[in-house]
Amino acid sequence: MSAGYPDTVWDGDSGNRDSDDGVQAAPDHRDWDRLISEVAAAQTQVNANQAGVAYPANSTHTVGAVTSKTGLSVVEYGDAAVHKTVFTMAAMSTVSNLGGTPASDGAWGTQLLYTFPEGYIQILGAHIIIPIGLMVSGLQDGTGWKTAGDYEMGVGTVAAANATSFDLDGSTEEDIIAAITCALSSYISDAAEASQLTTVTSFDGTAGTKTLYLNYRASANTDFGDTVDDTLAFTGTFTILWSILGDD
Repeated sequence: MSAGYPDTVWDGDSGNRDSDDGVQAAPDHRDWDRLISEVAAAQTQVNANQAGVAYPANSTHTVGAVTSKTGLSVVEYGDAAVHKTVFTMAAMSTVSNLGGTPASDGAWGTQLLYTFPEGYIQILGAHIIIPIGLMVSGLQDGTGWKTAGDYEMGVGTVAAANATSFDLDGSTEEDIIAAITCALSSYISDAAEASQLTTVTSFDGTAGTKTLYLNYRASANTDFGDTVDDTLAFTGTFTILWSILGDD
């Protein structure tokens, strides 16, 4: 006998008994079969919620699209009401682009992490943590990041791009995690960097899906060389708690 979950709730009936009948026989294999199937159904549902798999294919139940990137893995938790999306970065390498005019345009980098399903997205909270020594420059010869280069890092709904600036834009490049000032020492981050979103915020993704980017930009032209691109690798965790409210 199969058990349905969560569409039905077991009323105690089995092939051996009727819960509405006052006369109850001693349990036999049919009762045990039903009990086992009920437990298995509950375990399957809990496991599906934890793993974030097999959601119905419509905009109010679907998780977002994960970016395929070496060093980036994503696990979904939750259900149709609230999602918890956990991004794990393991030496995820990003291109650090030379500014168009290095004297005035800060070197910058961006990495797409996630694309939300279409609809109104409410962000309930977010947190990033990158332990000490786990942001690492690639070239390590001073032609890209300097040995003690400084930069801002944040998470936003719009990718960083070349700009006449030496910090993130204060809005869309860092509207999920506000810019964190980071520093390298011998081309490796010299402190643990962590920050969180403290205000519930909403985004209208009905006309076009909203995205998540890890963004960063050099703090001064002296923090990055003026002739060649570099890389910056990240190892840490970014967690976001969100809900989709519906679509037009």
